[in-house]
Amino acid sequence: VAELMGLEVANASMYDGATAMAEGALIAVSSTRKRERIVVSPTVNPTYRKVLETYISGTPHTSTTLPAGDDPFRFDVSQLEGELDDGVACVVVQYPNFYGTIEDIEAIAEVVHDAGALLVVNTTPVPLALLRSPGELGADIAVAEGQPLGVPPSYGGPYVGLLATKQKHIRQMPGRLAGITTDEEGKRGFVLTLQTREQHIRREKATSNICTNQGLMATAATVYMSTVGPEGFREVANRSYQNAHYLASQVALVDGYAVESPEPFFHEFTIRCPIPAADVNRALLDRGILGGLDLGTVDPSLADCLLVCTTELHSCESIDRMVEALPAGR
Repeated sequence: VAELMGLEVANASMYDGATAMAEGALIAVSSTRKRERIVVSPTVNPTYRKVLETYISGTPHTSTTLPAGDDPFRFDVSQLEGELDDGVACVVVQYPNFYGTIEDIEAIAEVVHDAGALLVVNTTPVPLALLRSPGELGADIAVAEGQPLGVPPSYGGPYVGLLATKQKHIRQMPGRLAGITTDEEGKRGFVLTLQTREQHIRREKATSNICTNQGLMATAATVYMSTVGPEGFREVANRSYQNAHYLASQVALVDGYAVESPEPFFHEFTIRCPIPAADVNRALLDRGILGGLDLGTVDPSLADCLLVCTTELHSCESIDRMVEALPAGR
C-alpha cells in the first residue's frame, strides 16, 4: 500500500474507503494543530463527503465542499482562490475523481502547500499501477477503497480501507501499525507498535475510536496482490484502461450520446444520454446488462448522465453488446 501510494507508512487497514478518507482528513487536522477547517473538492465521491461530515459533527472541525466549477467533471485549482486561509488544515481531492477524470494533483498540491495546509488524496488502487502515485504528486496523506484488490462485493460488503501517509504524521495515524522487530533468538517478528487506539491508551489521547480492522479483507487483498504480482497488476490496470477507452470510442459513435468526462480519464467516465439515465439503465437491464450509475441520483442537473466503468474482465464482445443495447432518443 505504501508503495502504491508513494508514501512512507501505511496502517493495517481501515473499515472502508469512506471512513479512511475521513480519518485521513483528521490526521491533517491533528498534524496542523489549531487549524480546524477541511476544504473538499466537489469532484470527491458525494457519499464519502457525507461520511466526513458525519465524522466531524459535534466537533470544532468544519467541512466545506466547494461549488462545482464551469466544468462539473473536473476540479479547477483556481477554485481554491480565496478559500485557503490560516484556518484550513487540509484540502481533500479525488484521483481519478468521482466522474473518472484524472485531476492535476501536482498543481493542486503546490497551491495547498503554499497556504500551509496538507493535501489528502482519495484514490483507487488499480489505476496506481500505471499512474504516478499520490505521494509523488505531492500528497501528504492518501486513502483508498481496497475492494478492487480481489475482494468480491459480497452483496454490499465488507470492504477494506487503505491509508498511507508521510513518516512525520505517523503518531496521528488511526488503527493498527505493524512494526518489525527481532525476538530473543534473533528471529524476525512483527508487533503492533505506536498504539493510538482508545482500546490501548487513555481515550483522551487516542487519535481515533477505530475498534477493529478488516483483517480478513486485508488478507484477501494481500493474497491477490501477491498472486498477480507487479506485472500482472499492471496488466489488470492496462486492460481496464483500454476497455474504458474502447467503450468511450464506441459510445461516441452512437447518435445522441456523448462522452462528457474530459481527458485524461482511466477506467471510469461519464456519458451524456439523449434520454434520462434512469431510462437508459432500464433499457439495458431489459437486455440483461447492468448499466452505470445514474448521476441524477447525485445531482438532479445530471439526470441525463451515466457514470460507467470497465475492468479487466470485460471483453470487446461484451462492450459491443452494451453499445448496441443503448436506447435511441425520443
